[in-house]
Amino acid sequence: MKMMGMSYDTFNLIVTNRRMIFAQLTQAMVNAAIAEAQAKAKAEGKGFFGIMGDQMAAQFQYARKYEFMAPDAVLAETPGNTAIENGAISAIDLRLLSDNDNASYGEFNMTIKSSAGKAEYRIGEDDRFINILKTAYGDCLHMPRGYFRAGGVKIKIF
Repeated sequence: MKMMGMSYDTFNLIVTNRRMIFAQLTQAMVNAAIAEAQAKAKAEGKGFFGIMGDQMAAQFQYARKYEFMAPDAVLAETPGNTAIENGAISAIDLRLLSDNDNASYGEFNMTIKSSAGKAEYRIGEDDRFINILKTAYGDCLHMPRGYFRAGGVKIKIF
């Protein structure tokens, strides 16, 4: 958190068979991705709305580049990038932040407990993310009590 809790650093979470990597997303990186998308769209002869659409997509799809990068290259990308070895993680606790059943987008507060201490992040309430964490960390992942979600339908049993 920054500035009296009003701003956050943004990270992309990368889970490998060896470690959990936190790749910091800086404003300079976002600006470069937007500029690249804009130049490419202009070169393709797209109009205003086509350019704007490509710029927005570049912001939201930036993390896809990590699918093809070596983990060590990700860690070396910025000084803010860090990792936790999977074997050092004792628990990952998820607590639902949005309790509004009508909300189209919710978030979890994710607390990672490891031999290095405790770290907290926010992660989107998305089945893809949860399935990756379940596959990689199994019983170390603790979902909220009574929480079940499948295909956009949330069920809470209390």
